[in-house]
Amino acid sequence: MRHRRLTLVLLLLAAAAAFVGPRLSSSAAAPSVEPQQRRRPRRTRRATPARQRVDYSDFKHTSAAHRKASCDSCHKTPSDNWAQVRTSDTAFPDITDYPEHASCLNCHRQQFFQGARPAICTVCHTVVSPRAGGRYPFANPAEAFARSERSKKRPGEFGLVFPHDLHQDVMARMSTPTDDVRGVAFVRASFVQETPKKVKPNDSCTTCHEPFRQHPGVPDAHEYDPARPTETLPDGIVMTTPTGHASCFNCHWQDGGEKPLASDCAGCHNLLAGPKPAARVQGKDADEQFAARAGLTDPFLVRKLLRRDSATFSHGNESHANIDCATCHTRIPALNTLDETTLRVPILSCGGGSGCHINAKPRKILNEEMDRRKEDPAFRCTRCHFNLAGSAVVPDSHKSAVGFPVGK
Repeated sequence: MRHRRLTLVLLLLAAAAAFVGPRLSSSAAAPSVEPQQRRRPRRTRRATPARQRVDYSDFKHTSAAHRKASCDSCHKTPSDNWAQVRTSDTAFPDITDYPEHASCLNCHRQQFFQGARPAICTVCHTVVSPRAGGRYPFANPAEAFARSERSKKRPGEFGLVFPHDLHQDVMARMSTPTDDVRGVAFVRASFVQETPKKVKPNDSCTTCHEPFRQHPGVPDAHEYDPARPTETLPDGIVMTTPTGHASCFNCHWQDGGEKPLASDCAGCHNLLAGPKPAARVQGKDADEQFAARAGLTDPFLVRKLLRRDSATFSHGNESHANIDCATCHTRIPALNTLDETTLRVPILSCGGGSGCHINAKPRKILNEEMDRRKEDPAFRCTRCHFNLAGSAVVPDSHKSAVGFPVGK
């Protein structure tokens, strides 16, 4: 009897083990299987690009929002203060002041009321305060702005479009204005005040350009002696150029003038994609010290000097002054004020057609100095060059001009 009971108990235990065993094994494995089945796939979060902080104290016409707007959406033509920024006898309707607040508030209301001293106010105002209304000088008139500290810290964003080919015929018809001129007349305009000179026959360039003399009335110092670098450098090194609207508005006035009209800013001012100018040329012969020694402080003239390859050439010298400008500046119709490489004078122009400075018999300046450089590679050319250009590698253009082998 006992044996039967023991056998029955063993059978019941075996049956229970057979029934419970698989469940225990499955439940033991569950932690590694079931969570995987139940776990939802993780969503990968895309990294949001960090928002670029905008410096509202630095106004840029090149920003996308500003480029979409037209000039007259902000600038009022003419400004209310146009009669005050110039003397009474030279004043004319012009944009001579910053836009009104309303033109900014349409897009920048949030920035205008951000904190006690909003950064956006410093674009125009020297002090951000409701009791102080002082503002930085406006970029026009250009002559006054160029002398301000503001101009050094804020490089211009525009390049001037002036097609010489379209203006050649116009300039050729013009003469130096007299007191008898009535109505609108094309006048010579420059911040350098000099006595107007008679325009040379067949030479329209002097309508707008003339030699800049830092010592008016003093004879031109033709020969520059490099052994005495502290002496006064030649007058007439650079030519003046109209820098403001005064001469342009004589023809391109707002009501019924030649297009582009005075109210069409974008017709002449080209917004540059890169730093100004689009093609800045650094000359080989001038530097800041040279400009200071030459007595040039005006930024427009200094910039002209710094792109020169020959800093001893003087437009004011008598032999040069009597030559038609087109004799040397042979590519006037192709000049592009947005590309300064087009403003360079080719070396063959120095020959002048009659062998002024390039001639084999008798040997002229370029021939003589090229001969000396051939004999002595350390020789420094000083007849045309003032600075390091006289010791630089001789360019192929010079070799070709005097018949030397090119590329050696």
